[in-house]
Amino acid sequence: MATKLEEEEYLYRRAINIIESADTDSVKEDMLFQEVWTPLAVLYEDRIKATK
Repeated sequence: MATKLEEEEYLYRRAINIIESADTDSVKEDMLFQEVWTPLAVLYEDRIKATK
């Protein structure tokens, strides 16, 4: 099983791939939200809740 750091690294690399893709900006935004930002939020959910 991957560590949090490894999962985070994968998500950041995925974000770069999406940003550099030939897709339209609206498609990129949707993909980033679904494939990067939401998984990152889940990954660090405990820290996000602790700051509230």
